[in-house]
Amino acid sequence: MRLIESYMDALAAALHVRGRRRRRFLDECREHLTNAAADRGEHDAVRAFGPAATIAAAFDAEAATQRALRATSLTVAGVLLTGASTLALIQGAEAGTTAPALWAIVFFVAAQLAGTAVALASLQGLAQRHETIAPAELSLLCRRNLTALVSAGVTMFAAGAAVPGQASPFALMAGPVLVCVAFVATLRARHLARRLPGARDAATRSPLEDLRRLLHAHLPELTPARLLAAVTVLAAAAAFARDRAEHASAAGAAATAGIEAFAVVACFAFFGRELGLWRRAATSGSATPTHTPA
Repeated sequence: MRLIESYMDALAAALHVRGRRRRRFLDECREHLTNAAADRGEHDAVRAFGPAATIAAAFDAEAATQRALRATSLTVAGVLLTGASTLALIQGAEAGTTAPALWAIVFFVAAQLAGTAVALASLQGLAQRHETIAPAELSLLCRRNLTALVSAGVTMFAAGAAVPGQASPFALMAGPVLVCVAFVATLRARHLARRLPGARDAATRSPLEDLRRLLHAHLPELTPARLLAAVTVLAAAAAFARDRAEHASAAGAAATAGIEAFAVVACFAFFGRELGLWRRAATSGSATPTHTPA
């Protein structure tokens, strides 16, 4: 059994997964090789099993995918629960409190960034839940999760700084605690994913591609610039309609719509690359939006 032992040493050295999952996998591989060797010899058993590096990479990718999908589920729950905690904080604010403009802007932008990032992550996770995700897209999914979690935390912090007051400790802490759990889970998934070949490659993924896969429907293919234009117009129109519904003047509603449009464009410019909505062109150092076909 010397050949099997040498193979198992090489397989163990190539594996990046640690813990009970690793031990169970190695025990199963050893048992399979031992049984196969009893039938047709060590050499044929090892050759039929496949190269150790290939087997280890496939297992690591599968484990990283499962970790990232679990982390995504926790992220969605954490962001939603933090949103509820933030509402509880705002409702418990002292009467007559006026939020400073700076904290109001931070709250406004962070809340939208958290919502966008968690929507992108959930769409990607749902669309790829039945496959082993490529390392570069695993890294992208983890970045989307981390962006959503950090933004949710900033949103709640900004709300607390803007409108201090009193609320139930349980209502206030439930969201942040789950966000911390999701943050650790995402870091574990990211740590494993980044050790896979190709994990540091650039990856772009349009939400329309994920919707197309989930709905099994034909959706138009939009370049990042056109997708940005469509989202900006819709967001500005929604902001204008909301303010008008709250009896704001047309001029005031238009100003709010303009701020909303500016926030969308600014977030796309600063965070779009990290969220996989655009990437740098390969032929120049400029940040040129490049479309990746679905």
